[in-house]
Amino acid sequence: MAFEIPLLRDDTLLLRPHTAADRDAVHARCVDPLTLRWTTVPVDYTSEMAQEYLETISAPQENAVSWALDVGGRYAGTIDLRFEGAASGSLGFVTSPEYRGRGLMSRAVRLATAHAFEDLDWDVVTWKANAGNVGSYKTVWRCGFPRPVAVPYLLNHRGKMVEGWMSSLAAEDPRHPSGSWEEAKTRLPSVPVNAG
Repeated sequence: MAFEIPLLRDDTLLLRPHTAADRDAVHARCVDPLTLRWTTVPVDYTSEMAQEYLETISAPQENAVSWALDVGGRYAGTIDLRFEGAASGSLGFVTSPEYRGRGLMSRAVRLATAHAFEDLDWDVVTWKANAGNVGSYKTVWRCGFPRPVAVPYLLNHRGKMVEGWMSSLAAEDPRHPSGSWEEAKTRLPSVPVNAG
């Protein structure tokens, strides 16, 4: 069964299916240095790759649902829910450089996790990132994801297994942070010397 891509909105943010018109913006965020550092986007990413990517994710998929973040008609990033069986899945996202630092992706995470729990009847949503990706964790921390655990060899990063951070939010968990960000930062796992 393919996952539909419903429109989800929160005030000025719309989560919508990707379109061919997003190609240039997707390409621009895929060649951004921070995106290259923390994701597995190919280092030689081309406009043609962006087009192929959009053709794949703009239609309903068997094991995932992908949305474009839309602010005032402009593409601002991508967020995915990936089904992993047993009423659970994982969350992935990337923000376009010019939209970082606004809390926009945290709003998208709230919309996506609410959809997972309330519409898809999932029990758990898990976030994973390379160890040291504090910005990505802050995004999900705002939505209630607890302190991550460090897992050696969790993620395949361009052909090398690297340590990752992982945190899971259950349907019954509070969807807001407990405590301040300053406190949360002090409790993050230590980062391996060669991470990032």
